[in-house]
Amino acid sequence: MLSDRALSRIVGVGGLVALLLLSGCQFLPPELRSIKSPIRLSPLKHEVTVQSAQGMGPAPFKIDQANAGSAEVSLTLSNPTASTIRVVWTEGIFITADSMSYPIGVKTGLDGPSTEPTTIEPNSTIRVTVIAIAKDGKPVASEGKSVEAPYRVGLKLTVERSIERWKGTVWVFVS
Repeated sequence: MLSDRALSRIVGVGGLVALLLLSGCQFLPPELRSIKSPIRLSPLKHEVTVQSAQGMGPAPFKIDQANAGSAEVSLTLSNPTASTIRVVWTEGIFITADSMSYPIGVKTGLDGPSTEPTTIEPNSTIRVTVIAIAKDGKPVASEGKSVEAPYRVGLKLTVERSIERWKGTVWVFVS
């Protein structure tokens, strides 16, 4: 067993180290002064940009809301027009802060990722979840990987309304 003197020395050294870390001591290297908390206290911020392809007018849909999770982004798309629109997901990319890129999958319900077009009825909304997909075709988040913010997601899509076609890209930056 440890003697009382050895035990008090261990506790004293541990307390000193904790005090130095908590006080932001300038003698410690910067990596130790700014230890990341495992729990994110500030809410994620979302910046959504809809970029029309060259020669295209404004988008025939709106993005009302964006929410981010680990390796996924949920968007609420609305159709403010009086006719049904069909959204065809042509391709997408999920880019992490450390420059890793993943292809994306799109979910519109409880099913897994799909490449099927999404139909939005007149004057209604639909929720779409964009997921980062690993090389084996499975969602990155299901493999226990967590993608920390900041990251960005690019969705190339074509929107069809009657005989009109609109092409563009939706960019979501999460910080």
